[in-house]
Formats: sequence, C-alpha cells, structure tokens
Amino acid sequence: MKVTKVKDLMISGLSTTTNNKFELESEDGKIPQLWEDYIEKNVYGSTFNKANSKYMYGVYTDYTSDVNGDYTVTVGVEVTKPKNAIVIKDERYLVFSNKGELPDMVLQTWAEIWEYFENNSEYERKYSIDFEKYVKEDEIEIYISIK
Repeated sequence: MKVTKVKDLMISGLSTTTNNKFELESEDGKIPQLWEDYIEKNVYGSTFNKANSKYMYGVYTDYTSDVNGDYTVTVGVEVTKPKNAIVIKDERYLVFSNKGELPDMVLQTWAEIWEYFENNSEYERKYSIDFEKYVKEDEIEIYISIK
C-alpha cells in the first residue's frame, strides 16, 4: 500500500448505479453484468479519443454517502479529451495492489480495503472518485481517494 497523487486522468466507458449490499447479496450483481455489456457492446471500439494506454479501469463515483450508500460504477479506458469522461484532477490516493485470478483478486482487495478503513485511522476515505486499474490480466491496483 502506498500514497500517491493522480494529477490528470480521464476515463470514458459504460456506467450503472449500485451499492455494496446489492452486489454482495444478489446473485445478479450489476457490476459483473456491466463488464459483460462493455465487452458485448464493443464500447471500447466506439470510444473516441482513446489514450495510448493498455489499461482497463473500473471507476467509482457519485457516492451518496459512504461504504453503505449507492454509487456509480463505470467500466472504461483512458481518453485524451474530457467530453463524456470522468475527470480526475489532483486527487490524493491510497493504492492497494494484488495479484491473482479474476474476479477473486478484485473481491479480496476490496475486502482488504474495507477492513483497513474500518480498523485504521491514519487515512480517511474521501468518497469522491475511486478506481481499479487493471495492470495485467492477473494484477490490479485499487486507488482509494483520501482526505
């Protein structure tokens, strides 16, 4: 885990609104379906102004409250223009990294994040824009916005 600043990142893709309770308790979570839709509808192919980046992103925005509230999740790629994009400017993040098989490594990393913030007070979550960066097929970095 490390602290870093993200100065300028723009992500565009496909979005849905959900919450952790629904995702963890429902067999029909919206996030797995969002990833399927992104691939099936070839959203990547129709995304304009793609950056020269090999990474996929899962971006969490529009938090209504905290870990228990609704949020918007977007599956997408980095773009070079802000039109229709989530824009991250000058945000401070705590970065959690993990390696393993999808989707288990993602779920394990989120469990680690929730446990960390529940049991530690060194950093406080900001609940602004958090994101998953898929570094490789078996490697992820999750950026949690902090105050």
